[in-house]
Amino acid sequence: MPDTSTFPDALPVLAAGRHRHPSDGGCAMEWASLLAGERWSDHPACTHPLLAHLTRAVNDLVGDRARTALARLVPTLVGLTSDDRTWSLEIATVTVRHALHRSLPADRRDLVVALLTLDRLLAASDGRPASRRRPATTALLATVPAGDVVWAERFTRAMGATRHVRGLSRRIVDVCVATVAAPPDADGALVAMLTDAVETCQALTRRAERDATVPGSSARAAGVPASAPERATARLAWR
Repeated sequence: MPDTSTFPDALPVLAAGRHRHPSDGGCAMEWASLLAGERWSDHPACTHPLLAHLTRAVNDLVGDRARTALARLVPTLVGLTSDDRTWSLEIATVTVRHALHRSLPADRRDLVVALLTLDRLLAASDGRPASRRRPATTALLATVPAGDVVWAERFTRAMGATRHVRGLSRRIVDVCVATVAAPPDADGALVAMLTDAVETCQALTRRAERDATVPGSSARAAGVPASAPERATARLAWR
């Protein structure tokens, strides 16, 4: 459990939206800016931009009771950032995993396309050929109707390599947040998705620290992949 002793004696009321001043309340990321000693902002430098984007989305979508659960996550957000471009892909992968578990049939194929795309883009940083999927990807695809997987595989092959990878992770996150938030009982699922993303980024931080102590791994420790990630196919016209 995060150490809540890092909280100041008094914090703004945790609330949805952006706030001009702490007296008006504060969202989870504005709390993080206070804890980090930064200027009051919902876009503090102390947190990875896509993780902060996901946090703001969850903060604004959940009800007041669920929002209090976010308070325990705020200290972990401070300093949780990296220049490693794979972080955005990993965060997006987390959201796809949660969205697939709650998706309607009409949304499922787009989500599988996103999962296959992210898996291939992460191949180089994993040190594996793009044709070999992560075990976690294979396990998740096993829960999806085979017809949807076959369709997604055919679609990505037919589309060819995309030239527009920049911004892809954020678009995927936005679609996944909307999917998870759609059912009426979404608060717990949204908090769980954000918690999973935070824990994934913590694991990435620990891996980078371990790599930094291994001779010859300076490029990986600095967030530079071993080779340029393969540009995989993607269905970019989400909605």
